[in-house]
Amino acid sequence: MRAGLAWIVALTVGLLAGGFAFHFPGSYGEPTVSVGAAIFGFILGAVNGLLVGLLAWIALRLPRSAASRLLLALVLIVGATHALNDGSSTQVPFVVVQVLAGLAAAAVAAWALGLRRPSDLAVVGGAWAVGLVVAGWSGDVIGLPLTETPVGWAQDHAWDGLVTGLVWGAATAAVGLSERLRGDRREDRTTTEAHAVR
Repeated sequence: MRAGLAWIVALTVGLLAGGFAFHFPGSYGEPTVSVGAAIFGFILGAVNGLLVGLLAWIALRLPRSAASRLLLALVLIVGATHALNDGSSTQVPFVVVQVLAGLAAAAVAAWALGLRRPSDLAVVGGAWAVGLVVAGWSGDVIGLPLTETPVGWAQDHAWDGLVTGLVWGAATAAVGLSERLRGDRREDRTTTEAHAVR
C-alpha cells in the first residue's frame, strides 16, 4: 500500500514538474508534421522521464537492476509521448496521438520492464492515453492556459502532468506495478545474502 502511494506521488510530482519546466506532454497543435520538433520533443521528454524515474527510484528504494529498467522505461515513454505531441499535425486528432502514446507506453513496458500479461499492458497503455486525454480536455474546460504567456503555458502543462501522473500512477499501482518493481529489491537482497553465506 505504501509503495503504491509513494509510486503515485513520485510520478505525479515528476510529471507536474516536467509540465512546468519542460512543457510535458508537448505542444499538440502544429499545422503539419515536424520531424525537428519531434526530435527536440523527445529530448525534452527524455530529460523529464529521467527526472520522473529518479523520483520513483528514490520513492520505492529500488535496487539498481530494477531502477535502471525503470529509468530506461520512463525516459522512453515520456520522450516518445513528447515527440508525438510536438511533432504531430492537427490533421491527426488529439485522441489518436494520445492513443499512439499509450501504445508506445505499453510496448516500452513490455520490453524494458518485462511486463507480459495482456491485462497489465492494457492498463499501462490505456491509463497513459486516458490520463493524457483527460488532462488535455480538463485543462480546456477550466480555461487553461490562463494567459498566453510562458508562465500561462507552464501552468497548463503542469496541469497536464498532474492529471496524467495521478491517472497513470493510480492505475499502475492498482495492478501492482510498484510492488513488482520492489520485488526485484527483495530478490537482490536474497541473492546478496546467499552469496554472503558461501
